Order: sequence, then C-alpha cells, then structure tokens
Amino acid sequence: MVERCPGCGHDSSGSSKFCSECGGSLQLGATDPRQPAAPSVPPPSEIPLEDAATEVGDLAELPIESAETMDRALAPKGPATGAAGLLAVGQAFGVRYHIIRLLGAGGMGAVYQAWDAELGVSVALKVVKPLASDDAARAQELERRFKRELLLARQVTHANVVRIHDLGEIDGIRYLTMTYVEGTDLSKLLAKGKLPPAQALSIAKQVAFGLRAAHQVGVVHRDLKPANVMIAGDDALIMDFGIARSMSSDTLGSQAGAPSGALGSRAAAVVDAPGTQAGAIVGTLAYMAPEQARGEQVDHRADLYAFGLILYDMLLGPSRLPRDSSAMSELRKRMEQGVPDIRSVDPEIPKAVGRIVSRCLEKDPAARYQKTAELVAELVRLDENGEPLPLVRRLTPRLMVASAVFVIAMLVGTYFLTRRSLEPPKQHEAVSVLIADFQNGTGDPTFDRTLEPMLKLALEGAGFISAYDRSGISRTLGVRPPEKLDERAALEMAVKQGLGVVLSGSVDRQGDGYGVSVKATHAVTGNVIASAENRASSKDQVLGAATKLASEVREALGDDTSDSDKRFAMETLSATSLEVVRDYAAAAQAMSDSRFEEARQSFSKAVAHDPKFGLAYAGMAIASRNLDKQQDAEQFIKEAVRHVDGMTERERYRTRGLFYMVTGDHQQCVKEFGDLIARYAADASARNNLALCLTYLRNMPRALDEMRQVVKILPKRALYRENLALYADYSGDFQIAEQEVRAMQEPGLFGLLALTFSQLGQGQLPQATETLQALGKIDALGASYAASGLGDLALYEGRLSEAARVFAQGAAADLASKDTDRAANKFAALAYTQLLRRQKGAAIEAAERALTNSKAVKIRFLTARVFVEAGAAAKAHTLAAGLASELQAEPQAYAKIVEGEDALKNGDARQAIKALTEANTLLDTWMGHFDLGRAYLEAGGFTQADSEFDRCLKRRGEALALFLDEEPTYGYFPPVYYYQGRVREGLNSAGFAESYRTYLTIRGQSKEDSLLPEVRRRAGG
Repeated sequence: MVERCPGCGHDSSGSSKFCSECGGSLQLGATDPRQPAAPSVPPPSEIPLEDAATEVGDLAELPIESAETMDRALAPKGPATGAAGLLAVGQAFGVRYHIIRLLGAGGMGAVYQAWDAELGVSVALKVVKPLASDDAARAQELERRFKRELLLARQVTHANVVRIHDLGEIDGIRYLTMTYVEGTDLSKLLAKGKLPPAQALSIAKQVAFGLRAAHQVGVVHRDLKPANVMIAGDDALIMDFGIARSMSSDTLGSQAGAPSGALGSRAAAVVDAPGTQAGAIVGTLAYMAPEQARGEQVDHRADLYAFGLILYDMLLGPSRLPRDSSAMSELRKRMEQGVPDIRSVDPEIPKAVGRIVSRCLEKDPAARYQKTAELVAELVRLDENGEPLPLVRRLTPRLMVASAVFVIAMLVGTYFLTRRSLEPPKQHEAVSVLIADFQNGTGDPTFDRTLEPMLKLALEGAGFISAYDRSGISRTLGVRPPEKLDERAALEMAVKQGLGVVLSGSVDRQGDGYGVSVKATHAVTGNVIASAENRASSKDQVLGAATKLASEVREALGDDTSDSDKRFAMETLSATSLEVVRDYAAAAQAMSDSRFEEARQSFSKAVAHDPKFGLAYAGMAIASRNLDKQQDAEQFIKEAVRHVDGMTERERYRTRGLFYMVTGDHQQCVKEFGDLIARYAADASARNNLALCLTYLRNMPRALDEMRQVVKILPKRALYRENLALYADYSGDFQIAEQEVRAMQEPGLFGLLALTFSQLGQGQLPQATETLQALGKIDALGASYAASGLGDLALYEGRLSEAARVFAQGAAADLASKDTDRAANKFAALAYTQLLRRQKGAAIEAAERALTNSKAVKIRFLTARVFVEAGAAAKAHTLAAGLASELQAEPQAYAKIVEGEDALKNGDARQAIKALTEANTLLDTWMGHFDLGRAYLEAGGFTQADSEFDRCLKRRGEALALFLDEEPTYGYFPPVYYYQGRVREGLNSAGFAESYRTYLTIRGQSKEDSLLPEVRRRAGG
C-alpha cells in the first residue's frame, strides 16, 4: 500500500503510519469518519508553494510513542474546519481580508494569498484546523499553547525572518497572517541537488542572522528545516515559527549554557517545564537534534544542530537519507554514531566551513556553539567561497557620509570610557537601548539633553550594546522622535522599532548637591531590568555619578568588564569637563545632521579644551573629508594616530582603519576593519567601513554582502541603504539600486546620486537629468554633484561643447565656495572633454588647473593620462614617477597605466600590454582593462582584446564613477562599443556592426564627436 504524506508529499509504501522521508504521521490529514467528507484538494506536492512565504507546518507537539493519540487530537471535528479548501477564491474573509488564491494545503490547514485591506498589502493567510481532543482539558491546553507560541514568534522582527502580522478567529475559523514573499522554499532547491558554495554560504549566513534575532528574544524554532527556509531572489527567510517556544519561560536555565541532557531521562527532563508534556518531542526527524529526539528539554542549540544539517545538505546535496532507509533509522544512526565529517565526503569543502558544520553537529549540546552570535561571527569571517577573509590587495580613494556619522560616534564614545589597552571583549548577544530624555529638575539648562549622549557613550563601552539617544534616532532609525521623549513615549517607540531596552532617568538638586537616577526597562514586557541612583556633591561630579549608574546598567545587561576597567572608565569620564562634553555633543549632533563645517568647529573646540583628545582629531578628519577638504582630512587623521597609545584595542583598530581609509591604503583598511570584526562581530560601523573599503578594492560581491548585513541590522538607517544602493549600482544591479532608493521615504543626496546612476545604467537619460536637477536643489554640495553629473551626461552623449561649459562653470562655483578638491574633479573632466574636442592646448591648461587645486592620487592620474594623449609626455612622466614612488598599490597601479598609455601612444603595443597587465595585478580597475583592450587591439590580439572589452561592458557599473567616490564619469564608457566593434570586425564576426550601432545610439546625434564618420562607415552607413 502506498500513501502520500500530507506534510511533505512523499509517497511511502508499507504498513508504517509514518512517512519514510520526513517522519511525519501519514494520518495527520485524515478526516473524522463521523463527519461529512470535506471537499477534496490536491496533495501538497501538486500545489505550488513557490509564492507563499509560509507552508502548512506541524503546529502541535508530536510524541513518537503516542502518534495515534495525537492523530485523533488533531483530527477535525466539523465540516467548517475540516476542509483544506475551506475558503473560496474571491471571497471576503471578515472585513479585512480578501482571498486571492490557494497556495497550498496540508493536514493542519491551508495557506492562501490574501489582500490585507488594513495593511494595504498581500499577505500569506494560514487557516488552521482546530487542535481537537476527546480530552477537554487536553484540547484547552493545546489551544493555549498554540496561541502562546505564536505570540512568542511575533516577537521576532528581523529581515531574515518571515513576520507574523495578525492572528485571530473569524466566523469560527482560526487564522494567522504572515509576510507574503515571492520565492520558493529551500527544500525545492535541494531537490535539484547541492548548491554552489557561494549560494549555500549566503543562505547559511542569512539563516544564522535570523536565528540570532530569534534566540536574542528567547525564541527557539524547534523545527528548522529546508522547507521552512524561503528563498526570494538573493534573500533567505526563516518561516513557520509555529512550534517555537520561549526559552525564558519554557527552559530550566539552559540559556546559561548548561547541557540539557544533564537533567536525566526523557520523562524527567521535561516534566517540570511549563506547558510541555513528558516524553514529548517536536520537529522533523531528518533535521532533529539528538536531545530533541530523546525528549529532553531543548534550547537554541537544537536549532544550531538543525542549521548544521541544512548547511551539510546544501553543500553535499540531500543524500543523507538513503531511499531504502527511513528518517527514523537515519536519526538513530546520527544519535549513536554522529554525522560523517563533511570533508570526509567532499575534501574540496574548505576547512573553515567544515569546522563550522562539525561544531554545529556535535551530539552533545555543550560541545556546540553556546551562543548563536558565535556561529554568526564564524560565518562572517568567511568570504563567499568559504575561505577566511584574505589580507586583501589593491586600493582607491574615497570616504562616505555613512561611515562618517557612525564611526565618529563610536570612536569618540569609546575614548571617553578609557584611554588604555584592554583585553578583547567577550562576544555577547547584541542589546539595543533607546535613551529617553532625562527629567531635569535642577532648573539649570546645562543639563538639558546633556546626560543622554554621555550615557550613550558610557553604555557603548560594552561592545555588545548599541544605544540611541535623541540626536541619533532620526538619522539612525529613520524616525523623528516626539518633542517629549519621556519614558512612555520611548517605550512605545522602542516596541515599534524593535529595540530591546529603554533607559530613562532624572537629575535633581539635593541640598547643595545633585541626585541622578536611572532605570532600564524591557520594552516589550515592561519589566524593570535595573534601577539605580547616585549622588554628586557638585555640578562637576554629575558626569562621574552618571557613569557609575551606566556601569550598573551595563552589568545588568550582561557586561562582564572587570571592576578595575569600569573604575578607570568612570575616572576618565569624571575627569572630562562639561565644556568638552558640550562641544562633543554639539559636534555629534551636527555630524548626524550633515552639518560638517559646524561639526568640525565643535570638534576643534573640544581639542582646545583637551589637546590629548585624539579622537576629536578623527572627527575633524571625517568632517573635512565630507567637505572635500582632503588635505585637511589627512592632516587631522595623522594627528589622531599620534594619540593611539592612549586608546583601547578597539579604538586603535578604528583609528588606524580610518587613517588607511582617508589616506587611500584600502588594503590595510580592509585588514584593520576585518580584524576588528573578527573580535567584535556586532560592530555595525566596522562592517559598513569594511564594505566601503571593499568597493575601493573592486570586490563588489563581498562589499554588497557586508552592506546587506548592515542594512538588516539597521534597516531604517537611510544612509546605510544609500550605501547599499550605490554598491548595487557599481555592481551593475541597477534595478536593485533603484528599488532601494524608491523604498526610502525621502532619499538624501547620496540616495539621489544612486538613483541617477541606476537610471544611467538602465539607459533612462531623461529621468537621470530630472534626478540631477533635483539633486542640485538640496544644498551647495548637491549643486556641485549635479554640475558634475550634468556635464558628464553631456559628455556621454557627445554634446562636448555643452559638457565643457558645464564643467567650467561648476569648477568656478566650487572655487567660489573654496572647495578646491571638487573644482579639481571638474577641471580634470574638462581636460578629458577638451581632448575629445581635439583642443590639446585647452586640455593641457585644464589639467594644470586641476593639479593646482589638488594633488590627490586620482587627479594626478587623470591629468597624467591627459598629458600623454595631448603630447606633453614629460609632464606625464613626472606625475607617473611620483605615483610609482608611493607605498600603496593604488597609485602604483595608476603609474603603470600611465606607462602603458605612453607606450601605446608611441606605438609599442607589446610594452603597453606588459605595463597594463602589471597594473591590473596591482589593482583591478575598469580603466586598466579598457586600456589593456586597446593595447591588445593594436597588437592584433583580437581575442584577448575582446575579453577585455567584454569585461568593461559587464563591469559598466564601475564606469559610473571610476574611482567609486560618487564623482560621475560615465562619459568614459561609450568608446568601449567603438573598440569592441573594431575587435569583432578583426575577428570577422558576423555581428560586428551591432557594436558600432550601439555607439551611434548613444552619440549619433552629436555634431562634435570626431569618431562618428568612421563609426558610420564601419557600421555600413
């Protein structure tokens, strides 16, 4: 007899009541013979679930010994809830929902796509059969547990977890709704075989992020398996937390890491756990942890075991369960013998990945990762192929606003807490704290919104804490705080934003002294985590009193920093004057509001009060860089590095990383921030900066991966989303970039730049023009970028005179604003434009003006390139020699490109190929490949040239801003089609004219492009 499993759709033969594939009951979908037959629906295997963000899973506990009893308990008791096809397409379900289509059905109910009129979106609506039982008390207990566990699951809010929106009952029908996501579940991908390592690791990282978020709020999934992982594009989401349980209420202290198995026999292990039946186990046999199968109490480590099996199957293919075996026998084998080492099956799997899998699959929970954050930290240290992050090569210059705000907040904060070396902090589950406005009962306005930023600094002395005060809420969380951010308002905001803890407090006069009090409250439950108060004998002692209270809050949140280090931090903060505090607070607020000149002045005042305040120099460096004052930025960051001997290890990493970023040594930048993340995995700002430096090294896949993780940590932080959109543009994912910008309520300057780039990449030139015009209305910096973009767009289309005029006017405006570095960018673009106009004298003049205003690496490179083409070889040689003499790989690579262009200009194609190949080894740039293609073309190496130009086309996103500094350079791109046409003509390709026609599509209307007559002739008219 062959029966189809209602849970997984597998056909099982024999007399067993359990599925040989997933171990589920074959009778879960059976109808009660005492009731009328329900309308028939296709089995799950015949109903596509690709469009659902959830599946019909087992939502009740299933003791192996009592499967028949549970079958009876789950059996429907009436026709109203007995039909899997319960709701008809097109019908209204209550006043809120409208059924669009049936997505899938199973023994526990059915899933529909429905329109949620209240939210205004499509949702996945799951109709759940009643958990019936002949035992009224048992039925009531099942109902209570079902509701409790779904409420627990609602606490999990993370980008890699499908969110439960609503649950309730309508017309006697119980339901819940989840986010509707277009995609397919992982089990369907695995049915086709193993996944490529990069895809498997990307999915694994995202699942681990989702698990960390769930475990952080005390929720264990208990049925993690491929069918419960939804794949939507590049995103992976965990779904069906329907049988999840809160560790805080249902475990006996196992969060602390005690092995569950230490409690003894199966019955004894769970008999005292609230809401758990002795001997009951939950989950799918094929992905079940040994302690779970034994009926012992489980915690988050059971999920990590299932995670290990999922990663195992993704890398090897789902072949652990032979067709002639059963899930039960495979489970017993795993419990007795363990899982074969993954590298013994496939030695090609990287050692680091093998170690992660092996640790997850330890039979003893005590031998696995004890914290999900430990697993996440191990995964993020791997590149897309599973190898440890390398000490990356190559470089390029630029610094973004997004790194500016967060880096300085973190750098300056840790400075106040200590100026000496500490042992590396232990990893800890991340904790987010929202700081309410303190009640100032002193009558002294000095304390108005002054203690809050200082408490933020004190709290963030613990590396696992992320704190948000009023000044950072709008910029970081994407919401505007109310004018009165008291404790109640802060609690409401924290719940809405998914933050864990609210810190409130007050400062009052007490005789001739001051009293300071604080209270930390769990946002969701309202439970007070810690409360403390302290007294200061004078006004100058208030900061010290506040620091002591912050130390107590940190300890209550799990900080295990030594007492001596805490005392040192308190002494350091106490010694800081209120003048420095006010200047710092003003600078931080100004940085948050992108008022960089004001921020620089406030940081300068802080340095005047405390000349050893090294991190204020770092703040001045970032503010200067964002004002495009590169030389000032380098001066200030060098001064900051002089004071690293008074910093903690974490501060040293950050300051050196910032130094390398500002000075253009992006190889070392990646190393510093990579090392920082290896020790402080939850540091979002370090991840952002790592992603930034990775773009400079043209490692776009890793940069995007890091940036996606940052956005998932802080999804409403606009600047991080702008970074993600820009990196997507540079990667050539123009539609993704546009989607990211469109999702922002009010895109800022860099958001509009990202939108401009995405429109250019998609050939939407009129729309790009409109976006640039809007950009120009933001502020002076926006106007400068708009001028560069409009001039570059004219250059791209061959409107050369107009481009020259726009660049010249833009440079003049920049000079009037004393923005010499931005003026130099425009003079360099003007020089290239004059070359295309065959105005060599004007080109040389513009190049010299660029050099007069800036000696930045990219300006020296671009002008040297112009000098070569304009016949001023001596000037080019001088600049190339200077670039070659520098320590970093980036200027050395540019020196080689100039050498190659000079050889090509002199007709020595072979020497050009040699120099340009060396350049691309030093730094893999778009321009290096473009010039190498030209060299191969001149040498008659048509196949090699075709490869190079093909690379340029595939990496067209990088041509949008050749130096990845958001300075538009798309005008360099059209000639690729001209040279590709010549190459394919040389290869006697039948379709060579198509490349010429593409060039004509872009510049065919130009009246100044000297290439057009030749292109039209070669294209055949």
